[in-house]
Amino acid sequence: MDEDLPAIERIRQGDESGLRALMADHREAVFHFTLRYCGNEADAAELTAETFYRVYKNAARYHPRARVRTWIFTIAANLSRDFLRRQKKRRGEVSLESTATGQAQRLEDTLAGPGQSPATGAASRETVHAVQAAIQELPHKLRFPLVFCVLEENPQEECAAALGISVKAVETRIYRARKYLRERLEKI
Repeated sequence: MDEDLPAIERIRQGDESGLRALMADHREAVFHFTLRYCGNEADAAELTAETFYRVYKNAARYHPRARVRTWIFTIAANLSRDFLRRQKKRRGEVSLESTATGQAQRLEDTLAGPGQSPATGAASRETVHAVQAAIQELPHKLRFPLVFCVLEENPQEECAAALGISVKAVETRIYRARKYLRERLEKI
């Protein structure tokens, strides 16, 4: 049984404690997902808030075809995709240089250890920016599975349920996303 169903029921009955429970359980994961998807902390915070607002407003229409967590991430992914589309129209293109300090720091930590030389540190930062830029260039159908399953370490089954595709299709999309990133980063 989905442990989040009672929270949805409470929301349906007008009890905001259900929303608080869902936010306590999933807000951080949704924030990290939107941060990796959009690359900007302020936008990620706004998208996270909008995600839970939509959860609250649409709880009455939720049908347990998939887990509540999967439904929440589907909302977050759709909002993130739409946000990036609006940004692209507004600015002419999505900024590939925007970085999220928290995310970049974690990524840099995995690329170079403490006590690194300035040259190594600069190379690590360049690599982080190149990876972030390449992820931002991925189309939604490849970006969502990569961010959701690989970077955020969620099960492929949840991704498949969120996208309405098979687990094999998720595996294929992750493979294609990795291949694209590998090819893109080899050019740098």
